[in-house]
Amino acid sequence: MTKIADYTYSRNKAMAYGTCIGVATGLINTWIPFIDFTFRPALFAWLACAIVATIILHEGIHGGVAVLFGHKPIFGIKPPFFYVTFDKKVPRGHFMAVTLAPLVILNVICIALYAVGFLRTFVFLCLMTNTIGSMGDIWILLKLFPHERSVLVQDTKNGIEVWQDVKTS
Repeated sequence: MTKIADYTYSRNKAMAYGTCIGVATGLINTWIPFIDFTFRPALFAWLACAIVATIILHEGIHGGVAVLFGHKPIFGIKPPFFYVTFDKKVPRGHFMAVTLAPLVILNVICIALYAVGFLRTFVFLCLMTNTIGSMGDIWILLKLFPHERSVLVQDTKNGIEVWQDVKTS
């Protein structure tokens, strides 16, 4: 096995991208009001609950999908980030599915719950928290797309390494 790529995700970039998406969401909400953001203490309570619930569900889905593929997830915290990693190299397709699953699954559930009117403020805040929190996952997907399907991926907690079996002649 030979390492063919090493990508490190900058924590500063993650915070900047997340902040930009949060600001954009707030601006869009002023033109298309999804929820009422007027100041009230209950909004902060809803936001705190949404952040906690979303982190638990997001990382849990990463871990659950990894288990479905037969991998052993390792959960961790490196404030302000929470993560799921592996102690072994994982096939690219498995890694991409594990990476994409929380964004797709949680967002579909949130959109469905919002559409039927279930706890709209809470669900909207969960949707935004999950989307903002998925920036690192999207970055990983973009880095893995150009690589061959046969590569293996090693999570390094703050990035990924891409490995390929190089056959010598």
